Amino acid sequence: MSAGSEFVESTWPYDRTRLPEWYARPTPEACRQPALFAAGPDDVNDVLVALRISVDDLARWRGRGWVSFGPRPDHTIESWHVNELRFVRDVVRSGLSDAHVDAMLAELPRPMDFDPAQVAYSFSFGWVQAVPAREPDVAEFIEEYLHEWLQGLAESNPERLRTLMTDVSDAIESIAGDSNET
Repeated sequence: MSAGSEFVESTWPYDRTRLPEWYARPTPEACRQPALFAAGPDDVNDVLVALRISVDDLARWRGRGWVSFGPRPDHTIESWHVNELRFVRDVVRSGLSDAHVDAMLAELPRPMDFDPAQVAYSFSFGWVQAVPAREPDVAEFIEEYLHEWLQGLAESNPERLRTLMTDVSDAIESIAGDSNET
């Protein structure tokens, strides 16, 4: 490691191993079974044309280790191959040098069966995939924020606080009334 890279690593402000809760490391698509209707050898060129990838590009990408297969006449393309081609195509066409592409793609598991619409490169965290927002736990939320919110309400809108107190008291009385009836 050069002195310059040691400086960069020692001053890097982010712990790339700990992602914010809204990110996860990309995981390949779950489907690894052969597709029921895979594209046969005659269809490989049609797939490449549809993705706007030349046979020469595919051969170069295979030679660099960016894709798991090359242009062979007997090759059958599965749906995960198409994901891999789309993903690598989008990274390669980003304008980065081959050295940068090598370094970036080296961080990912192979084969790169990722949906390029769901995976992105964060210059702070590396490859990330958006995670659906976690539904808040109501009990946790109340525990964390209720006291502070009530204090703010007492200062800014005491009438609203009195209305809430009446609503809570009425709810407690109805519960107490229900248990007295049984």
